[in-house]
Amino acid sequence: MTAPDNSNPTVAVVTLHNSPNYGSCLQTYATQKVLASVGASPTIVDYYRADAIPANETDRALNGQVAKKMPIFKIPGVKALARIPVSRMVKRRAAPLNAFRHSKLNLTPRPYYSIDKLEQDPPKADIYCTGSDQVWNSLWNKGFEKAFYLTFAPEGAKRIAYAASIGKSKLDDWEIEPMREELLKYSHISVREAEAADLLDSIGVHGAVPVIDPTLMLTQDDWAELHSDDVPKEPFILIYQLNQNHEFDEYAKRLSEKLGLPLYRIAYGVNERRAGVHTIVCPTVEQFVSLFMSAEYVVTDSFHGTAFSMNLSKKFVSISPGRFSGRIMNLLEMTGETGQYLQDYRDLSVVDNPIDYQHVHQVFEIKRGEALAFINTAIHD
Repeated sequence: MTAPDNSNPTVAVVTLHNSPNYGSCLQTYATQKVLASVGASPTIVDYYRADAIPANETDRALNGQVAKKMPIFKIPGVKALARIPVSRMVKRRAAPLNAFRHSKLNLTPRPYYSIDKLEQDPPKADIYCTGSDQVWNSLWNKGFEKAFYLTFAPEGAKRIAYAASIGKSKLDDWEIEPMREELLKYSHISVREAEAADLLDSIGVHGAVPVIDPTLMLTQDDWAELHSDDVPKEPFILIYQLNQNHEFDEYAKRLSEKLGLPLYRIAYGVNERRAGVHTIVCPTVEQFVSLFMSAEYVVTDSFHGTAFSMNLSKKFVSISPGRFSGRIMNLLEMTGETGQYLQDYRDLSVVDNPIDYQHVHQVFEIKRGEALAFINTAIHD
């Protein structure tokens, strides 16, 4: 990408840009776009949590989501036998995301594979920023991830947070003090959920401003810049499912029968294929966005799946992902569209609910203005 304009304040952003999913990748892209729109020159710090280091990703898959989705991995010895095929799957999953990151994100010249390396040689910037996604979720990060609290920023440097997420309703006792100590060094904090602002206020970190997810800051025209023609030409129902759920699968099939439309599934691996469903394994990021833009209907258990559906004015059904479902409900409550949240797997009428997209987009415009006001103040104050 083009080198930053040195006449503008430089911002080093650390976020979950390399999590192996489309939502994390696209929120980083949107964050970069939003910061640039207010006259900043953002750089994404190419920092990796221990389990996100490329050399460790196979172990992460064998001990994480792949193992959960495939019970056979509980049999002794199966993991060892599966290492080579899982390694290939991990590389295939990472390939389109890495291609997008390296072509569309302004990454630091070097990657950082530990907090020690980052603290020893931090990137130089006028401002240091904790970006969006679940950067302050100790469950997701398996502990207190110091980089996401900007411990690497030089003493006295300006620290801000933009649309950071805690992703849970209660803090563990052990994390309260280190969180408070680091966040009190920030001059401006915005968070993705109102309950996160309340949590921070409860531990003495006051004044956090709730803002919408960065992906919602970009309009449909903005997302159309990532256009791909490699999408179905026929009307279809899009499935974007992050959590294994047999009831979800059966619901989508019944909905397909009701509407007389085929199912197309975005999948991270061949293990997600289902009988009677067209499966698109590891699409490019541009194809991912275009599938949402082209779909007649969307069925999803993903926050970003819900966000893209609403931003692109789609008919959709949101299904609970289990944990961390509060993010989806917050978005639906904010726009007055809680009727799109499935309460009963027997209910095929949710997709027929009228969605007042004029109101939804009015809400988004107001929220975009609030977020831009925060960012302008945080950057230029």
